[in-house]
Amino acid sequence: MKPSMNKLALNKWTGIFAISLLLLTASAAHTYAQSSLQLGLKAGGDYLKIGGRSFDGKHYAGFSAGVYGKLNFTSKWSLQPELDYNQTIGKTSDDFNQIYQGISGTLVNLNYVAVPILVVYKPVPELSLLLGPQYGFLVTQTQNLLAYPQNNTNAFTKSDFSLVFGGQLNLGKVILGLRYTAGLNNISYRTTDTWRQYGYQFYIGYQLKDMKLK
Repeated sequence: MKPSMNKLALNKWTGIFAISLLLLTASAAHTYAQSSLQLGLKAGGDYLKIGGRSFDGKHYAGFSAGVYGKLNFTSKWSLQPELDYNQTIGKTSDDFNQIYQGISGTLVNLNYVAVPILVVYKPVPELSLLLGPQYGFLVTQTQNLLAYPQNNTNAFTKSDFSLVFGGQLNLGKVILGLRYTAGLNNISYRTTDTWRQYGYQFYIGYQLKDMKLK
């Protein structure tokens, strides 16, 4: 696959993400029945892996933290956008040097600023179910992983698009959550092998404010 094809795939997922945000925003504007806006902090861990034959297929623990806002339209439906820092750790496979002339058996560290936009449904007040898209922008990555090209030491693209779903316990001002993240696009700068992120995120959060809007 040529690099231009990888850009086309990235543009496709960019369009899907933009349309999802537009639909969610339009739905929020149409409903316009927010009962409250809740703001809070969250922190926890990632347990992710980088899929593809270039990696060992194991999950590694990383760190995650961020802020969230929650627009409550009704007692059961909410929209929860977040701004998170997510860390992904992986390890290259033993034959990585044969595929890319790179470094085999080395840990890879990826650090993202991520924006999940989650639709929240509460079947009961103590439990929330979450589903939505997430865009992650890669701010730092392990350097010199690839032996070529000489003028580009980055092995990973800047953008990651994912689907996020999971559950959350609501314990007053405290929330406890578990999510699964499934990568949708190839995050490899080269196209010899497809790399995607998969795994779990667990977190604890604390509500700082609860502002009534009507």
